Amino acid sequence: MSDEQAVRAVGSQVIETWNAHDMKAFAELFRDDAEFVNVYGMWWTGRERIKAEHEATHATVFRQSRLSVKKMQVKFLRTDVASLHVLWDLTGLALPNGQALPDRKGVVVYVLVKDTGEWRIAVGQNTDIAPPPM
Repeated sequence: MSDEQAVRAVGSQVIETWNAHDMKAFAELFRDDAEFVNVYGMWWTGRERIKAEHEATHATVFRQSRLSVKKMQVKFLRTDVASLHVLWDLTGLALPNGQALPDRKGVVVYVLVKDTGEWRIAVGQNTDIAPPPM
């Protein structure tokens, strides 16, 4: 498998683990010292924190969510560092009382690092795509 295929595979695994609501496997895609900023600007440091925060939301609002990819783009910054942009759609969100929430669209940017032959996410920045104000 080429490095580009391996980086794309990490992006696909993010989607697969999200849709399986397996936040332990999701977190394993990140380095121990990873940084992640969610769509609300909450900044989490470390794999364990990223896992815990995602577990909390997957027990509630994301419990039945489905994430899909519209586009993935890889750019190598060095032979062992790559960025991965993922354009996503999210459906199936609901409040704890069951009230459905609107579907969402966004883009997440990951910076991946190749350590001992394995690509892992070092940094992630997620952004909701919202219509511009009129």
